[in-house]
Amino acid sequence: MTTAALSPLVASFGGVGLYTQGVDFVLQPATLAMIAVSVLFGMLVGAMPGLTANMGVAVLVPLTFTMEPAAAIACLSGIWLGALYGGTVPAVLINIPGTPGDIMTSLDGYPLSRRGKGGLAIGVGVLSSFVGGVISVGVLVTASPVVAGIAGSFGSVEYFAVTMLGLAVIAAVTGSSVSKGVAAAALGLLAGSVGRDLLSGQPRLTFEQPELLNGLELIAVVVGIFGLAEVFEQVYRRGYRGTARPQVVDRVTDAFRSFWGLKGVVARSSVVGVFTGAVPGAGATIASVVAYGTQKRLSREPERMGKGSLEGVAASDSANNACTGGAMVTMLSLGIPGDAVTAILIGALVVQGVQPGPAMFESDSGLVSAIFLSLLVANLFLLVFGLLGARYLAHVLRLPRGVLLPVIVALCVIGTYALNNSVFDVYVMLFFAVVGFGFARLGVPKAPFVLALILGPMLETNLRRSLQLEDGDTIAFLTTLLSQPISLVLTALTVLALGLPLLRSLAAGRRNAGRPGEGTAQSTPGTSSEADTKG
Repeated sequence: MTTAALSPLVASFGGVGLYTQGVDFVLQPATLAMIAVSVLFGMLVGAMPGLTANMGVAVLVPLTFTMEPAAAIACLSGIWLGALYGGTVPAVLINIPGTPGDIMTSLDGYPLSRRGKGGLAIGVGVLSSFVGGVISVGVLVTASPVVAGIAGSFGSVEYFAVTMLGLAVIAAVTGSSVSKGVAAAALGLLAGSVGRDLLSGQPRLTFEQPELLNGLELIAVVVGIFGLAEVFEQVYRRGYRGTARPQVVDRVTDAFRSFWGLKGVVARSSVVGVFTGAVPGAGATIASVVAYGTQKRLSREPERMGKGSLEGVAASDSANNACTGGAMVTMLSLGIPGDAVTAILIGALVVQGVQPGPAMFESDSGLVSAIFLSLLVANLFLLVFGLLGARYLAHVLRLPRGVLLPVIVALCVIGTYALNNSVFDVYVMLFFAVVGFGFARLGVPKAPFVLALILGPMLETNLRRSLQLEDGDTIAFLTTLLSQPISLVLTALTVLALGLPLLRSLAAGRRNAGRPGEGTAQSTPGTSSEADTKG
């Protein structure tokens, strides 16, 4: 790397203002109150089974349009963090994960609850979530300027390669079927091509609808596919008829005594969560599954995990919340969504006129600083509310779903219309709500679709620019792609991401063929198609 390319990297380490410019904004009473309310609302959303973090963030995005960008991201991030922890409560108390990321928590949390230790499990969960979140913020504030500095030297070939890697990983790690993940990503790329051609300006796939000339409204798509589609799913499953299940939660603060013995578990699982979150498309569900599996292999008492082990709760919840910092590194530094929620956050920033990526660290360093500090403050509120309000949060399970779901529908419609005061956007939202419901019924993950919708234009633009630089010579483009060190490594990782699942399935087929009469092993909990919601 040349000296000129290293200069942004060096500047990123010396830029103290990147960590202090947002102090005045975050310490304002109005900002603190907004973050506190957002975290509390997120916890309520997460505590209601079926209402995911994706849905909570997506539905409320339109309400942030009148805010400053820093306030909007602080609000949405607070909801995100709160929902990731809130799902622990029903996972422990009634064995129903509030969000997909809490599937692994229920394996040990519910057995503990049946032994009268539900409060202890929830307490360990909130402490693990807090520590995991704080570690992830630490990684975010140190790693994202470095990654942005490196990415600042990227050309069109490198951006094409990193986008291809993102799409490959998204398709490979999301859901139980790689083919369904690839199909969802392909449909997302198709949806991303709607509108004017990015270079020639010619309309594509607009069906003579002038409202589509600028492409599909991203927020309308995500509100439909993550928000309203969840309502359709609840109605289809008759989840709104669920009866109240009163629970008793006590002795939450006893978790402090047990937590010190779990410090190694939490630290290790948090690191796993951060790195998993940084992989585009992985998200909270996969982070918790990987961390849980890692802890079971390293545990001194692996036979206890799944039967009421605090290690399982700590591993799952710390990784669950730690993935947020990793996903934000990818989003802020490269402009590539780390998971479904950061895809929504990118949409919220774009609506505000801010484009995430390396240039953001120079042109909007105050905003970056505010995001760093807001995430730290949100984790502090998460700790306070989680410890003091767990017993009250359990009462959320009594809320009548028949009242709640119509309110969500109204928020979806009103918020989408408010985007551009356009009824057409509401039609787009309704259309993709049906698409999202169809995906759920067919077991097709939603996250690859939305992430590909965002990455598609970036992929196309950089591919065509690279080809133009080579006068349209495909061979010359491929030669450049494989001769540049960064793009070569990224291309190799792309092939690996798509090839490994195929190799695993072939190896499993050979093993099964060599052992006739044996049944198929059960799949790991949490790796089903429901993982597409990513927390």
